[in-house]
Amino acid sequence: MKRLRGVIFDYGNTLVRLDPSVRSARTDYADVVARPGAARLGAHLERSGVPGAASTPAFVERFLDIRERNRLLAESTGFEIPALDSLRETLVALGLAAGEDADLERALEEFFLAEVELMRPMPGAGELLELLRERGIRLAMLSNATSGRTIEDVIRRMGWSGWFDPLVVSADIGVRKPRAEAFRAVLGRLSLEPGEIAMVGDSLYHDIEGAQALGLVTFHVTAIPNSFDAKAAGSVRPSHSVSSLQELIPLLS
Repeated sequence: MKRLRGVIFDYGNTLVRLDPSVRSARTDYADVVARPGAARLGAHLERSGVPGAASTPAFVERFLDIRERNRLLAESTGFEIPALDSLRETLVALGLAAGEDADLERALEEFFLAEVELMRPMPGAGELLELLRERGIRLAMLSNATSGRTIEDVIRRMGWSGWFDPLVVSADIGVRKPRAEAFRAVLGRLSLEPGEIAMVGDSLYHDIEGAQALGLVTFHVTAIPNSFDAKAAGSVRPSHSVSSLQELIPLLS
């Protein structure tokens, strides 16, 4: 293995996770973040001049249904569907005033705030990132998410603003991991040889398979089980597998 000069990190369940004290009946925590977030979203829209957004009983259910349908569609095609598109589609379907994109983006901040407030760093994340920066290793992030602003907000709250260059989110580039185009959006800005770059992520399918196809060194973080791993477990073999970020320190240095 060549000396590593760059590391691309996944976001959720790799560097950050939902507060482990939160109890959820779902592996995606939709019941404790998406549903209350959608209620806050509707209330914000109504305060901002969208009559009926909060008082229309169907708003929360329709928005969550459309988000889930679009999530599955994006997963099957590899093309991201931003949260803005799902919100606009919901408003049109319910005959509510859609408004300007900037206003809807502000409203979505309220929706995602229910999640952002519960995000916590994974054990050892800050220590690992600080060490890599001290050693001159370039840090990047590549995340599948429907809102780039939300990822940036969490990174800022963690105290990591400016640490990832580039910080690429699928909502902003239109494609999701494991598509090669998503990885190339990062690789093109790192200007390093593939063998000098590591991909660190919790998903065999999204992170490891996509990165290996382009010749990157891969590190699978298994601290939190990933629901997509079962279908990839038999065919995807990471370069390394670790159960914690602390285990990465000697491997990446």
